[in-house]
Amino acid sequence: MSATDIERQLRGQSATFRKYSWPILILSVVLTAGLVADLAFVDTPSFHTDLADFAPESESADAHERISSHFTNETRPMFVHVTRDDGGNILEMDSLKIMDEHLQTVQNESVSLQNLVQNWITAPSILQLALDEEANGTQLSEVQSWEEMLNLVLDVNESDCPGDVSKQREVAQFILDGMLNKDFDGTNICVWIESNGVNGSAIMNASSTLWILEVDPNLSTEERKVKENQLRDLFHQLSDESELNYGVASLDLISHDIDEGTFDNLATLILLAVLVVVVLLAIAFRSVKGVVFPLVGLSFALIWTYGILNLSGARFTALEVAVAPLVLGLGIDYSIHLQRRYNVFRSELDDAAESWLASCARLSTPLGLAVITTVAAFLANIISPLPPLETFGIALAIGVLSAFINATVVVGALHVVLDSPSNKPPAEPIRMPRLAKKLVDLQRTQQAIVFIAALIISGASIIGAIGLETEFDLTDFLDEDMEIMSVRDNLDTSYESAGWKVVYVLMEPTEGSEEINSDFKLLNEMRGLHGDLANNHDVVGGGGTDASPSYEGPYKVLYDAVDNDVMFGERYGLVITGGDLRRGDAGSFDLGAAFVNLSENNSVADPFTGDSWAERIENTVHLDGDKIVHIRIEVRVDASTSSETSRIVEWFENELGSEDDSGKMRSELSSSAKVYVTGDLVALQNVLDGMNSSQLSSTAISFAVSFTVLIVLTRRAVPALVVLTPVVLATLWVVGSMVILSLKWNVLTVMVTALSLGIGIDYSIHMWRRFEAEQSKTDDVWKALEETISTTGVALVLSAGTTALGFLVLLFSPMPVVQQFGLVTALTVTFSLILTVVVLPVLLMMAENTSRRE
Repeated sequence: MSATDIERQLRGQSATFRKYSWPILILSVVLTAGLVADLAFVDTPSFHTDLADFAPESESADAHERISSHFTNETRPMFVHVTRDDGGNILEMDSLKIMDEHLQTVQNESVSLQNLVQNWITAPSILQLALDEEANGTQLSEVQSWEEMLNLVLDVNESDCPGDVSKQREVAQFILDGMLNKDFDGTNICVWIESNGVNGSAIMNASSTLWILEVDPNLSTEERKVKENQLRDLFHQLSDESELNYGVASLDLISHDIDEGTFDNLATLILLAVLVVVVLLAIAFRSVKGVVFPLVGLSFALIWTYGILNLSGARFTALEVAVAPLVLGLGIDYSIHLQRRYNVFRSELDDAAESWLASCARLSTPLGLAVITTVAAFLANIISPLPPLETFGIALAIGVLSAFINATVVVGALHVVLDSPSNKPPAEPIRMPRLAKKLVDLQRTQQAIVFIAALIISGASIIGAIGLETEFDLTDFLDEDMEIMSVRDNLDTSYESAGWKVVYVLMEPTEGSEEINSDFKLLNEMRGLHGDLANNHDVVGGGGTDASPSYEGPYKVLYDAVDNDVMFGERYGLVITGGDLRRGDAGSFDLGAAFVNLSENNSVADPFTGDSWAERIENTVHLDGDKIVHIRIEVRVDASTSSETSRIVEWFENELGSEDDSGKMRSELSSSAKVYVTGDLVALQNVLDGMNSSQLSSTAISFAVSFTVLIVLTRRAVPALVVLTPVVLATLWVVGSMVILSLKWNVLTVMVTALSLGIGIDYSIHMWRRFEAEQSKTDDVWKALEETISTTGVALVLSAGTTALGFLVLLFSPMPVVQQFGLVTALTVTFSLILTVVVLPVLLMMAENTSRRE
């Protein structure tokens, strides 16, 4: 059906549209009011932004959930950065005594919160533990100096500087890296100890210390957030009342602060976006109705978007903050084109209904195809492995459809009901004839230069894009000026342990088996893993001479047990030779029986944590009688960046190998155990991989849909490629601009390539269709091009300006990830406009000249 036929048929429906305009408005108002009521009073949405929300489904995640159910849950550390208000020595005995008093207060509060904190690793608690063991329970409050303290807990006549034994070295390294500021220097203390107190100094000196509070892992995520925030409030109170300052941070608190600030952030962005839309509509149409009618439609579209999402039970994350400005920015494009065309018809016709339907008919092809390609670009995220990206894509697709329906139907009904024949004719649409003429002169005389310049910029963008990295961090959703960000920065700069994360190596029996029954191979492989961890610099405590890697697992428990009691080792065929735990007497060798024995031993196995042998077994081995059913190995690693995360996860996977890699753990244990690498670090890597796959798939789908639409529209490949070329170039330019701006791919910017195609194809179709229409009226193609630019080109400038400014509103978000997305999407619109208005006409003329020569 031709455009003329479509226009004739729609004009013929003007009486029907006039008849149903009031019902349309009433129905839309009722629908909007119902959704507002649901959002505000019935089921007010809340925001949830946690690593678990972004982590995709994976084999390792399923294995982690399945195997971890047989162990105690992983603890969730809460970090407390302790300093003095005057910046002095936090390890002065007076400061330690104040800390000890505060620790008692916080512990009492923890009890009132149903024992929120289960383990306390703090400077005063460690010192008190040493006094309990070596000084008959002398209280820290009774100790007057560091010299007295060291004399109470050490025999300086028999002690060397701590760290001679493997376990001591590991604990000492943990304290130095994990609990004391980097400016701590223990040289004088070692000299004091080794010289029997003659030389050196017994005074410890550091500008800060770190408390590590291990929160009850059995609490739900929401409970942890609320209770940790209550404990943080107590720390704030203690800071205000003393000379000490406590800065508190944890993953749960980061998520809490993100969720708490998201709604206010959303409201602010909506208000700013609406103000921008009002100003630009006023400039474009210079009438009250020209502002109010589109604004009503866009407001309805926003309410429909969030309301439909809420009714569907969607889980809102911080990503949904960006939905409103995007919907307003894209929706205003439809309004401007329709409103401009309506004003033209309204000056010719007395009937508002006929004028509006004629406008819709005239723009049916470009607007309809633009909606199809834009929605396709967003819906491509349905196949994303990341649930928040999937929801975000669906939200934007709903938003675009809602904006289109409101712009065409609801706004049209408003014109029919409120416009009358006696109304003052609308203002003439803005035209820029001089600018159009100069631009056409440039395109007529400098075709090659324009095209080559575009290609050079695109080529440079491709080269720069090769080095773009992908990163994900929850703190990207937080205002950099927030207190928790300051605390996190202090942790990063003050402690070697700031980047410590945990990786789990989990084992379960092979399918059809009830136990891991290869004791000899199991011991050999765990010993091999211990050695590999000791040689890895990314493992805490690993990589150096006499390395003592920081991890907990069955091999380490058995090693400590045999080292502590040689008779225990002989009973179960275990010996330590050359620093390694090996099988001794084959006849008595039985790992399962050894684990059962230790599981019944409630004496202290680790003085540092206070864990018993039974607790260590409970955390590392799941037994059924004397059968080994599941194993958990917990490894501390140092990973602060996405590239370090990728390197560490890849190292673990390479070390474990596959079942086909001879000599690797998975291969050696393939007959008895399945081995997995899991944990938050692996989940983070899965998020990064999911972001990359989402970008590739969404871009491919968006490109395929755009090309298919153009093929259907043009029925020829060459014109389709001509119209699509500036869109592809705009996508490349956006990526190149990210390199120049030192931006990285994040959970939002990975969408810009698909978004560039969705937006750019809209502009290209508008420009191309208008050029064809003008070309049919005259034999002078340059005159047709000049008319196209002065009408549709100007409309694109106005709509692109409003869209870009709507996106730039995101710069006012306190979330860095949203700010970056706003900047990049605004650049996407700008580049799409430039290439559509400047480069596309050159390509059209080149194609026209080629066809004429043929």
